Amino acid sequence: MAELKAQKDSEAPKLNEREVVAFLKVHPDFLTRHPDLLEAIEMRHKAGSAVSLIERQVDVLRAKNQRLEDKLERLLAAAHDNEKRAENVQRLARTLMRAPSLAAVVVGLAKCMREDFGIEETFVGLSSTQYKRHDIDGLVSVEPDGKIARAFENFFRTRLIECGPLAADKAKLLFPKAESLPASAAIIPLEKEKHLGMIALGAVDPERFQPRQGKLFLEMTAELVAAAVRARL
Repeated sequence: MAELKAQKDSEAPKLNEREVVAFLKVHPDFLTRHPDLLEAIEMRHKAGSAVSLIERQVDVLRAKNQRLEDKLERLLAAAHDNEKRAENVQRLARTLMRAPSLAAVVVGLAKCMREDFGIEETFVGLSSTQYKRHDIDGLVSVEPDGKIARAFENFFRTRLIECGPLAADKAKLLFPKAESLPASAAIIPLEKEKHLGMIALGAVDPERFQPRQGKLFLEMTAELVAAAVRARL
């Protein structure tokens, strides 16, 4: 019996692995036409146990299906978050549009940021050429050579949105009445070309604002605030 098997093996065509792979690529239905091979071919796990090819395919398909389900869940979660954020932005827009005064704009902005976006602290700074009062809490007149201008020199030079960690001294400068100093912040220009001013959104969570995060929400917020402020100056 062993001699017969050896004879058959010697008569079998000699194929290298590359040729076998090439053949299967050209004939992807080969195993479908020879289903008995699915049970005969074995694949070894790292642990040493053997499984049939069909069992291995089931495992691969199950893993692929799980990855697709995970991706779908992430997409649905992102869609839900975007829908929620859009609703919150609409509420912010309504709040700012209906604000009867400049003070109400600042209060409404802070309320929406805190309740809808989980951002604890809000600061609005207007150029001293546009705003000279000092009687509205949370709204500051920013002098060209003042403390805020010096502390955020790079921002006022580039007029680009800055997001990331916020040093304690800068946090105290922007949010002197904060119960807990923000550890991260977004600094956004108001009317970049006209230099109307800036807003700062501060979060206690050091990971809330990141340097490489998306800026669309921040830009939309700045546009809404700038419009509301400009209408009431």
